[in-house]
Amino acid sequence: MKKILCLFGALALVLTSCSSDDSSSESADAVLLPKKITETTVEDGQSGSLTYTLSYDGNKLKEISLSDASRSAYTYTGNQITKVELFRSGVLYATEVYAYDGEKLVSKITTREANKSIQDKLTFVYNANGTVNVNQSQIIDRQEIKYDTTTLYTLTNGNIISSELIDGVLVEKITSTFDTKKSPFINITGVKALLDLDFNTGFDFYSANNTVKNVTVTYSSNGAVTQTATVETKYKYNNSNYATEIFAGDAQDSYKLEIAY
Repeated sequence: MKKILCLFGALALVLTSCSSDDSSSESADAVLLPKKITETTVEDGQSGSLTYTLSYDGNKLKEISLSDASRSAYTYTGNQITKVELFRSGVLYATEVYAYDGEKLVSKITTREANKSIQDKLTFVYNANGTVNVNQSQIIDRQEIKYDTTTLYTLTNGNIISSELIDGVLVEKITSTFDTKKSPFINITGVKALLDLDFNTGFDFYSANNTVKNVTVTYSSNGAVTQTATVETKYKYNNSNYATEIFAGDAQDSYKLEIAY
């Protein structure tokens, strides 16, 4: 998951990846939705926690509420997420609007209440080889300013197997390896179209399975490798093959998610 990369991006971690089944009595073909996710992080020996509570209308995501008093409210048109409203302590601070061409997401525009004259825009370009470019721009006083910054996603077997951040030149590449178990988010209607771009949670909504290894390579402006960081992740699963616990790290720096369905 992307949040694991954020925590360990500066570290070259190599952990032993393993998995186990918990004692859940769920059947193998159960269709489950995550209801509560508890995130525990340890950085430089200092621990902290955050709880996500997810509510639904059927399989459609209505809201994600966090224990820090922030929340995201999701609006659908048909089966597609077309708006996400972001709140802090009950006050709206940003709105994300998603536009589609058929089943494909083509743009995301973020407007912040503090300054509505400047909007952040992502434009999605679907390449013939199956990759997706997500291009960055800003809309300032209704005029769009395009940047050289893009993220190139490579998608295979329902998973994001690599992402490349390009700002004129390649800046960073993340290569991911997946298990064959079910992503906690696989049954939520409409979230797959968002790739891993729900920055409010940092979760990878696109991938059908779970990342067991991420290799992040950063580059200098002349293309030389400046750093390589490897993060391997341990999982526990229930009898339905959904992840119930995700862990990466050690006693000094770690990241853990506990997922209840």
